[in-house]
Amino acid sequence: MICVSYVEKDGGKMISVPLWKRNVKVCRMPLLVIFAVLSMYVTVIIYMYNPELSEMLSGYQQALPEMMAAVGMTGVAANLLEWMQIYLYGFIMLLFPLIFILIMVQKLLMGPIEGGTLANLLATPNSRKKIICTQILSMIFFTALLFGMVTIVGIVSCEIMFPGELAVGRYLMLNVSTWLLQTAVTGIVFFVACCVSDSKSYYLMGAGLPVVFFLIQMVSNMGEKLEKLKYVTIYSLLPVEEIIKENAVFPLQNGVLFLIATALFLLGAWQFQRRDLSL
Repeated sequence: MICVSYVEKDGGKMISVPLWKRNVKVCRMPLLVIFAVLSMYVTVIIYMYNPELSEMLSGYQQALPEMMAAVGMTGVAANLLEWMQIYLYGFIMLLFPLIFILIMVQKLLMGPIEGGTLANLLATPNSRKKIICTQILSMIFFTALLFGMVTIVGIVSCEIMFPGELAVGRYLMLNVSTWLLQTAVTGIVFFVACCVSDSKSYYLMGAGLPVVFFLIQMVSNMGEKLEKLKYVTIYSLLPVEEIIKENAVFPLQNGVLFLIATALFLLGAWQFQRRDLSL
C-alpha cells in the first residue's frame, strides 16, 4: 500500500531480494525471542482462566489497585475473551511488541545508516526508493508475522484448555487492531530513524516518544483525575472496549491508526530519499 508509487518508476521491482534476505536473517532471532515471551504469557493467562486462579488475580486487584490499574489489569471478566483482554492487552501486548519494534528498526535502518551499510548499498544499481521500500515492507511483514503467530498460539491454547469458549472472530479483530496500533508505533520509530544520524538520537527520540506515550497511558489508567491524559497518547486509539462490546465504532479508530502509519512511513521515506548518506 505504501510503496505503490515506487513500482512503476523502478522497473516494476518493488524490493531488493538480497536486502530482504538480509533483513530476515538479522530480525529472525529477536522475532523468535519476543514470540516465545508473548506465547508464554498468552498460554499462562489462558491457563489461569479458572475459579481458583482467577480469584488470586482478583485479589491482586484489591491489594494493589493502583499498580494493577497502571498496567491495565482491572475489571471483572464475564468470558474468556474479556479475561484475555484484561490481563494481556493493557500491558503485555503493548510493551513486548514495542521492544521488538525498537530492535527491528535499529537493525533494519538506524544501524545500517550509522554504520554506512546503506550508503555502500547505494553505490550498487539499487535506488533509494527500492531500498527504503524494502525496509518498510520488511517492518510491516515482521510485525504482522509476530502478531499472526501469537494469535495462532492464543486460539490453539484456548481450544485445548477451554474448547468453544473463545469468541474467535472478536479475538482476531482484537489482534488486528493491536497490530495496526503497533504498525503506527513502528511508523513513529521509522520516521525518527530516517531523520537522525546516530543511535543515541534514535533511542532518545525514536524510542523515547513511544515510551512516553506508553507511560502516559499507564498513568491515565490510575485514576479519574488522570484519565484525560490518555487523549495525548496514541495508545488511546486501540479500540479494546469497542471490540469486546461489539461496538461499531472501532473500524473508525482502526482507520485512524492506518492513516497515521501510512503518513509516517511516507514522510520517513521522503526524508530518507533527500538526506545525505555519505560513504
